[in-house]
Amino acid sequence: MKRALVATVVAAMMFGVSSAHADVIKFGIIAPFSGPFAVLGKQAKEAVEAFQKLNGKTVNGHEIQVIWRDEGAGDAAKSRQFAEELILREKVNVLGGFALTPDAIAVAELITEAQTPTVILNAATSIITRKSPYFIRVSMTAAQYISPLGGWATKNGVKTAYTMVSDYGPGLDMEGEFTSSFEKGGGKIAGKDRVPLNVTDFAPYMERALQSKADALFIFAPGGAPSVAMVREFERRGLKQAGMKLLGSGEMQEIFLPSFGDSVLGAISSNHYTESNQRPENIAFRKALNDSTGREAVPDIVAVASWDGMQLVYETVKALGPKFSGDQAIDFMKKQTIKSPRGPISFDPKERDIIQNVYVREVKKVDGKVINVDIATFENVRDPWKDNNPNAK
Repeated sequence: MKRALVATVVAAMMFGVSSAHADVIKFGIIAPFSGPFAVLGKQAKEAVEAFQKLNGKTVNGHEIQVIWRDEGAGDAAKSRQFAEELILREKVNVLGGFALTPDAIAVAELITEAQTPTVILNAATSIITRKSPYFIRVSMTAAQYISPLGGWATKNGVKTAYTMVSDYGPGLDMEGEFTSSFEKGGGKIAGKDRVPLNVTDFAPYMERALQSKADALFIFAPGGAPSVAMVREFERRGLKQAGMKLLGSGEMQEIFLPSFGDSVLGAISSNHYTESNQRPENIAFRKALNDSTGREAVPDIVAVASWDGMQLVYETVKALGPKFSGDQAIDFMKKQTIKSPRGPISFDPKERDIIQNVYVREVKKVDGKVINVDIATFENVRDPWKDNNPNAK
């Protein structure tokens, strides 16, 4: 039944190529607009709308039409259902989105059979792009943007650490990469916890971390209600008062800092996008968001990935025109370099995965506002997991 459905989709795609309007390119994006990760969908849509307001909705006279679907609270079956609908009914030229790893992996077989180029805007497990030759990622991998943090910590007085991560692909990748670099630098892991993805009560986990008496706690949870609850419990349970340093990743994004106030000052994170950076591209990006939303918008990593994803689609249409095959699109996309608001990005042509700078940041108060400030930069970071696992699929 599953194979028959894929065959039907492919047949419909082949039939639809000649009948689709040549001047409309459809970009279908699957993202969460409901459930605990709804903020990710909101950020993606605001960035896409700001991009089109600034750059227009046409490329060389060809309309770029964005079609949205709500994948909800991380539902792989729904993600696949929407991908089928977008390919079969809407006849999209490019697919994209996917907040969580299971949602992306669920469509791998489908996009391979349909030969639909698919731009990952968030999902961060390293192995995703190996699941289909039609995946390309503009976001990050978990191992990539956490890779410098362990070594940085050991050089800055952290001798022991406790790790606490959400128990799914990116969390396990982060745990492994942080542990590897931390131990390589001479650090010792005092204990670890893997937390079910739907948990928002972190009290028992934080109590175990506190009792470990480690110098630092390294955390990871996907952005939204879980990550906010995790950071709040760090303060509430008294780990900061006990002298434990907080190390993290996306949990300290600027969009979440108002939830914590001054209690998060001094927290260290590793990330590929620092919202306060003064690159011309970031200044223009933030101004476009403000102009489009009518407020002082605070972008996150999904917003910047969505902005860059739109750049990639626009450049593809500009170069290839409105009619292109999946192979032509992917071959073009993986050769691109982009001046992103986060810094320069390019792609590993074999893996179709992003190469980018990673920044270690500290939460500080600047002119009365709590923000992330870069304290170290690591340039052109590849995904270390792929380099360490060349044959894994």
